[in-house]
Amino acid sequence: MLLSLGAICLVSAALLSSVNALTAKRIAMVQEQKTERAIAQVVPPFDGTPVDTTVILDGTEYLVHQAMAGDSIVGYAIESVATGFGGPIDLMVGFSTDGEIYSTAVISHSETPGLGAKMTDEESYFRTQFVGKNPAEYNLSVSKDGGDVDAITASTITSRAFTQALAKAYNVYLAVTGASPYAASAETPQAGEGESDE
Repeated sequence: MLLSLGAICLVSAALLSSVNALTAKRIAMVQEQKTERAIAQVVPPFDGTPVDTTVILDGTEYLVHQAMAGDSIVGYAIESVATGFGGPIDLMVGFSTDGEIYSTAVISHSETPGLGAKMTDEESYFRTQFVGKNPAEYNLSVSKDGGDVDAITASTITSRAFTQALAKAYNVYLAVTGASPYAASAETPQAGEGESDE
């Protein structure tokens, strides 16, 4: 019995390892393509490939993609993650050179279909309300918390996480451009705290 189980475990481990080795490059390539598409969605038109730089803020390393037109920077694309109702929400946030939010793109999430997942709708008011806003003047907190953001109906936790990810990205933008840090949003409440509405 032990020999049989041991053999099954060894074969299963070998098969999993082989599949992982065969698919690792493909998975990395797909992820890179998703990132490139997200960058193109959130910044003004640019030439060639963005220039990447790294910023460490509050112990977390962020990759900043600087979109260039000729020798001039036309925008910054910053990937930012916050914890929503169903798990991590991974966003790409684009800023123009004057600090305004140019656009956002959801790279990945695990939010509830029909509720928090509505944040992926590019044409929804929830997403478009951020376009053209400068977080130095626009409070990146949901209105329930005293901010300027209209939350997704019945999805306050997701909305808070989305705004927290935007706030993190904005602080990274300030760091990479040499401006002083600005705490644009409070921490996202954990499930079980306050209202759990998803």
